[in-house]
Amino acid sequence: MLNRKEILRYIGASAGDDTLNSMIDRAEKEVVAASRPRHIYKHIDIAVNGAEGRVNLAGMEIESRDLVGHLDGCTEGFLFACTLGVGIDSLVKRYSFTELPMLPIAQAVAAAYVEYYADTVQQEIEKYAKQHGLYLRPRYSPGYGDFELSCQRFLFDALQISKSIGVSLTDSFLMVPFKSITAVIGLSKDSKQCHINKCMTCTTKNCPFRKESE
Repeated sequence: MLNRKEILRYIGASAGDDTLNSMIDRAEKEVVAASRPRHIYKHIDIAVNGAEGRVNLAGMEIESRDLVGHLDGCTEGFLFACTLGVGIDSLVKRYSFTELPMLPIAQAVAAAYVEYYADTVQQEIEKYAKQHGLYLRPRYSPGYGDFELSCQRFLFDALQISKSIGVSLTDSFLMVPFKSITAVIGLSKDSKQCHINKCMTCTTKNCPFRKESE
């Protein structure tokens, strides 16, 4: 079900031998069994002010030139959040105490699974976009480029994330359960402006998780 190349990329391996593949197979079964995926999204108006490097999301002014560039040409979009649930945290904690070699494997599989789940949910938004002659920009999350991680608070308040899907936010703006995603998804009338993936607009050029083709 999950993209094996993506999992290997998270692990930091170019290919898997029989032992590693067997560990991945096991981790995938256990991660899926432990997960309780939930999601929420909300349609919003977007106003981009390129001159001032600001974006207005549903009435909230956010200063971020990277977000301005990513949402250029968008006048509407969605706030988005999803999670795999607390079971993944418990599974990872168990591995850290009882079976350390499985820990990075489970973390990599969980990372691939939450992205897979987010992509699946996003298909609902894609239906809306198609009906209105619009095209999706890739998910863009707080922490990308100069889109400050502190903007998590805005998304949590706007979507009532803690109440709706059971994800909490720490004082340092990290999410619990840890395999959770928040994002802004812009909609544009111009398909040519829609990037292939979110890595293309991230300024962290030395990130090991960037697509190999970039």
